[in-house]
Amino acid sequence: MPPEPKKGMSTLTIVLIVIGVLLVLVGGTCAVGVILIGREAQKISDDLGEGGLMLVAPPEVKADLAGPKKDYVGHWKSKKGSSITIDAEGDMKVDKDEDGTKESLQAPIVRFSGNDIVQKPLITITTHVSEAPHKNGDHWEMTADGIHFARP
Repeated sequence: MPPEPKKGMSTLTIVLIVIGVLLVLVGGTCAVGVILIGREAQKISDDLGEGGLMLVAPPEVKADLAGPKKDYVGHWKSKKGSSITIDAEGDMKVDKDEDGTKESLQAPIVRFSGNDIVQKPLITITTHVSEAPHKNGDHWEMTADGIHFARP
């Protein structure tokens, strides 16, 4: 009497199904990753087209810092330890240390908006200058983001 055929799937069939499912999952994950990376690359490309992700200050900023905004150049300190450093090439470093809040940012200036200073490392960050640099006796003063700064 011949052996009775087995019911159900063979081991080989089960292994092939598992491999197929894994390939579909891996392929789908890679496709989703490619789509997401493509979208991020497009956002970065669009941002670059709008003057974002600046690695150096544009020529207009350098011209402003050599002319009408020359008083901004220098190392500014607050009484509580915050500082702003702006060089003639348009690089700006901000270290805020006021009332337990610490922030640090170093990026080139992309433009001036009135007295305000605009930087764009990835997103637009504006330092609001409510009191532009001015000479007071033997030193210079300015107020930015509500913090009073001075420099010799």
